[in-house]
Amino acid sequence: MAVKKKIVMLGDSAVGKTSLIRRFVFDKFDDAYISTIGSKVTKKEMVIPKDGKETDLRLMIWDILGREGYTATHSRTFAGVHGAILVCDMTRRETLKTLERYWIPLLFDVVEHVPLVFACNKNDLSGDCVFEQDDLVAIASRYNSGFKKELPANLATCFSTSAKTGEDVESVFESLGHMVLAKEIPDDPIKDLYESLVAMGKHRQTDRGTSMGALDAIIVDFCDDFDDDRIAMSLLRQEIVRAGIDIRSPSMEGLLKLVEYLAEAQSEYKDEKFVISNLDKWLQLARDVKD
Repeated sequence: MAVKKKIVMLGDSAVGKTSLIRRFVFDKFDDAYISTIGSKVTKKEMVIPKDGKETDLRLMIWDILGREGYTATHSRTFAGVHGAILVCDMTRRETLKTLERYWIPLLFDVVEHVPLVFACNKNDLSGDCVFEQDDLVAIASRYNSGFKKELPANLATCFSTSAKTGEDVESVFESLGHMVLAKEIPDDPIKDLYESLVAMGKHRQTDRGTSMGALDAIIVDFCDDFDDDRIAMSLLRQEIVRAGIDIRSPSMEGLLKLVEYLAEAQSEYKDEKFVISNLDKWLQLARDVKD
C-alpha cells in the first residue's frame, strides 16, 4: 500500500507552479498563463528508496491561489500538509522576497516545521535573471534543519528549474519525497484538529472590509460545507469564472453575482432554509466592502 502525503506548491502568481506540476505529472509544458483559482489537487505515484527497500509514495499535490491577501483560503489548505515546494521566478525579484515575507510564515503558523524544497524557476530565461540562485540557496539554508541529511548525495533542498525544458523538475519532487518520508509520524487526530483550529483563527483575521477579504471569507465559508475540498474548489472555480471575477481585485458586481451563483449551486444539495441563510450572509459580506 502506498504511503499518502499531502504537499503544497507555494509562491506568487505566474512563477510557474502549475507548469512545474504539469511537467512532473504529465511531462508536458504549456506557456499559456492561467491563474489558479482556489486550489487544484493532482495525484502522482512515486517510488522512493528508503531503509534499503523501495517505498511507494502517493503525493497529493495542492496548487493554490498564488496571491497574497487570501490568508484564510491559504491557511485552510495548509492544515495536514506534510511538506511544501516554494517557487520563485528568477526574472522577478519580488517573488523571492515574498517567500520569507508571506508564504513560509503563514505555512508555519498553521503546521509544525515541515520539509521545504525551493525551486528557482524559469532558468530558460537566464538572460533576464534579476537575482542569483545563491540568493535562494541562502533562504533555503535557514530551513529544513534535520531533513537535509536524509537526502541522497545527488539531491538537494534548492534547485534551478525550468518547467519548459524540464530541467531538475523531477529532482524537486523527488527530494521532497525523500524528506516527507524521512520521519514517519503516525496519524494524529489531535494534531490535525489543532492545525484546523489555527486555520480557522486565520479566517477570523481576514479583513472583510476589502473586496479581496470578502471573497476570501466567502470561499472558505462555501468550502466548509463540503467533506471533500476538491469537489468544493471545482464548483467554486466554475462559479468564479462564471461571475467574471478578477481575483486580483474583485468588483462589487462580481461578488454579488458570485454569491447568487454559489447559492444556486448549493440549492442542489442543501435545503432552502440553509441556502437562504448562507445567501444572506454572503450578500452582507459583499455589501460591507469599503474599498
